[in-house]
Amino acid sequence: MKTYLQLIFEVRTIRSKEDAEKMRQEKENPDDYTVRNKGGGHHHPILKDRLKGQRQRRGSVMRSITMQDLVDYGNRNLIPDTKKIARKALSIERKRKRDQRADAQQQSQDSGEQYDVDHIMPQMDKKKYTDRFHKIHPGDASDNRRVISQRENLRKGSRDQGDKKMTRARAIYMAFLRGAEEEENKKKGQIQK
Repeated sequence: MKTYLQLIFEVRTIRSKEDAEKMRQEKENPDDYTVRNKGGGHHHPILKDRLKGQRQRRGSVMRSITMQDLVDYGNRNLIPDTKKIARKALSIERKRKRDQRADAQQQSQDSGEQYDVDHIMPQMDKKKYTDRFHKIHPGDASDNRRVISQRENLRKGSRDQGDKKMTRARAIYMAFLRGAEEEENKKKGQIQK
């Protein structure tokens, strides 16, 4: 049996990726596990099923802007060519997200330190006011994302730093506005297709 000090030492010891990979191979079904960085260079084997559940939970809480959200916004504000603008806005939104991920990967390669795409307004506790949650939280909109170092991201956790507040309506408005500007520029002939 381990003493208390031995247990604390084992917990505080930073485990490398190679050591965690050895632990994964020693498991009964090593293919069911994957090695993940738990923060600060400490790696640990985690069940893949747990990660699937995490992805589904985050997907349900941090909804992206949809085509229907953009069309509804345009129709409410009596904007002509709503569907055309909404399609353009959605493609711009997706491109911005791809660019943010690429930027994080590029910064990681350049600096050697891991960079993540972080949500400015994080996933919140939605147990209180569940019916209002999706109406006010911006979700996974590109305006609610930024590239920061993994160290800062892990330190921040799911706390709201109060940097910049944004509602879902504001995120939809900003995305629609970018699409409308792009369509307007296309009509003026400034952008060649």
